[in-house]
Amino acid sequence: MLGDIINEIVIEGEKGKRFIVDLDDSVQRRYELVRELKLSGKSKEEICAKYNYSRVMGHTYEKAWGNNTWEGIMDKKKGPKKKSKRTEYLEKRILEIRFKNSEKDMYEITDTLIDEGYDVSSRTVARVLSDHGVTLKKRGRKPNPHTSGER
Repeated sequence: MLGDIINEIVIEGEKGKRFIVDLDDSVQRRYELVRELKLSGKSKEEICAKYNYSRVMGHTYEKAWGNNTWEGIMDKKKGPKKKSKRTEYLEKRILEIRFKNSEKDMYEITDTLIDEGYDVSSRTVARVLSDHGVTLKKRGRKPNPHTSGER
């Protein structure tokens, strides 16, 4: 089946002019899929197979185009959707607290940061300390509910 996948479509125009559609570009491929689904009398299965999409994905892109045109068929951003709470400034602050008082464990550091207005868990503090090669102080005390990540 992989040999049957087309990489481009050549559209012949008047006066012998040609327009080449690059189907390696995912957005262009989705656009051509939707365009053909809207304008062609061929079956949805046949058209979707031509562009290497399932019928379900063909329907999804057709609907997305109807709702949002180009935005609907664009590649979606991958990765975290919101900014991390673990900023460079927070990391510096965690290390600063730890080096000023080496007896503080991750729970006490977390309590200090929460008192300063940060929204941080003890697990985040532990990760920062570990990432910077700072040994963790564990005293076996139970964390406060607001420092254990439970909300």
